[in-house]
Amino acid sequence: MRDYVLRRLLLVPLTFVGITFVAFCFTRFVPGGPIEQAMAERQQAENRKQTSAARPSGPASPEEMDNLRRRYGFDRPLLQAYAIWLGALPGPADWVTIRLDKDGKGEADVADDQIEGATLKLVVRSDKDGFAVAPADAKKIHPDWRAEAAPLPDDPDKATRVLVYRRAYAGLLQGELGDSTTSDRPVWDEIKARLPISAWFGAWSLLLAYGISIPLGVAKALKRDGWFDRGSSQVLFILYSIPGFILAVAALQFLCFQLGWFPTKGFDWDSLTWGGRLHHTIVPLACEMVGAFTALTLFTRNGLLDNLAADYVRTAKAKGLSHGRIVYVHALRNALIPLAATFGGNLGFFLTGSFLIEVTFNIPGLGLLGYDALTHRNFPVFLGLLTLSSLAMLIGNIVSDLCVAAVDPRIRFDKSA
Repeated sequence: MRDYVLRRLLLVPLTFVGITFVAFCFTRFVPGGPIEQAMAERQQAENRKQTSAARPSGPASPEEMDNLRRRYGFDRPLLQAYAIWLGALPGPADWVTIRLDKDGKGEADVADDQIEGATLKLVVRSDKDGFAVAPADAKKIHPDWRAEAAPLPDDPDKATRVLVYRRAYAGLLQGELGDSTTSDRPVWDEIKARLPISAWFGAWSLLLAYGISIPLGVAKALKRDGWFDRGSSQVLFILYSIPGFILAVAALQFLCFQLGWFPTKGFDWDSLTWGGRLHHTIVPLACEMVGAFTALTLFTRNGLLDNLAADYVRTAKAKGLSHGRIVYVHALRNALIPLAATFGGNLGFFLTGSFLIEVTFNIPGLGLLGYDALTHRNFPVFLGLLTLSSLAMLIGNIVSDLCVAAVDPRIRFDKSA
C-alpha cells in the first residue's frame, strides 16, 4: 500500500504539469485576453473624455502595448513564460523602462523591498559590455538589478530604451500566481476569499449526498417493488431529469420571491451567523446536490440488488448467517465499490461547486469566480482555479483507489498482487 501511494504521488507532478501546460497554451492563443481587455477599457475611458464633436482617440502607443505585454508575460516565449508562471525559472520583477540620454545615462526609481513604501534610485549607464546598473547611493543594500535593451518598432525617439528589472522566482512553486487583471489583487487572495463559501457548500453536499443516498438506496433495495420503492423511484427520476439550474430558477421564483421563505441572493460569510448561513444554504444546496444525490441512491439500490442475487449470498444463507449480517456486512460492502471508485472525483466537484447555481443565487464562491474569470478573460484567476481543481482531482483519484481497497478485500496494492 505504501509503495503504491508513493508511486501515485510521484505521478501527480507530471500529470499536473501536463494539465496546466495545456491550459496555459489555451490562455495564450484565445482572443480577447488581458491586453485586449485593457486596451478596450482604455479606449472607453478616452472616448468618455471626448466631447461629441471631438475626434475619437486612436490606438495605444507602441510603448503602452509593449508595457502591457511585459506586464502579462506575453513578451516571453511560450515555454519560458510557462516556466516563469510555474516558478521553475526566475522572471523579471519590479521592472521599469527608462530612456538613456545622449550620453548613455539614465535614472530609474524602483521599489525597495527592504523598506516598505520606500524607493531605490538606480543609475543605468551604457558601455561597450552592455548596460551597467548601480545604485545612486552606493551604501544602500539593494537587490541584483539588471538592464537590457527594449527597443520599440518604428520608435521616433532615437534615444535608447532600456528595461531595468530584478530577477526573482515568483510562480506557483513559491505560492504566487500573479495578479487579477480585473481587480489587481493577488490571485491567491481572490481564491482564499471565496474558498470558505465553496468549502461550506462542498462539505454539506458531500455529507448529505452520501449520508442520505446510501441509507435510502439500501431501504429501496430491501423493499424492492413495494410502494416505497416505486414511489421514491418516480420522484428520483423526475428530480434527475430536471437540470439543477432550472430547479434553482424555479425555487428562486416560488420559495424566495413569492413565498419569501428564503433569501433571494447573496452569501456574506463574515457577516452571517451560523443560523444565517444555514438559512442561505438550504435552497442552493438542494439544487446543487439533487443530481448527485439521485445517482448515488440508484447506484446503491441496484448494486445491492445485484449482490443479493449473487451466489455467495445464497452460500451465506445456507451456512446460517443472519439476514442483517448478509446484507450489511457482505452484500452492502460489495455494493459500495462503484461508489468508492467515484468518491475521490466528487471531492473536486463539490469543492469547485456549480457555477450555474452560484450565478443564479449570486453566491460568491469559486464557481462564480471561475465564471467571471472566463467571461472577462481573467486568465491568471482562471489558471489559479485550474490549479486548485487539478490538484483536488489528482489527489481525489488516489483517495478513490484507497477507498476501493478498503471496501473490496480482493484489491491489494502490494508487490505480490
